[in-house]
Amino acid sequence: MTIQELEDFFRTHPVSTNTQLNTATTLGNPQKFLDVNLAVIREWDRDLEKCPSYWHLCELVHVISGESGTANNG
Repeated sequence: MTIQELEDFFRTHPVSTNTQLNTATTLGNPQKFLDVNLAVIREWDRDLEKCPSYWHLCELVHVISGESGTANNG
């Protein structure tokens, strides 16, 4: 996914408080999570596929979409 696709997705798909991202992470403040991670990927000047914030956002897209598999499909 591109940065624009991620921004569009989260603009149209609300993230509920206490959404479980993975077995170790529950989003207590999803808006803060989105704000911080989207800001990081906007500033990332290297390969987006190597950005941890990009991985987290893609993982969240898959969680919200109900998909399984790798989160960083690009």
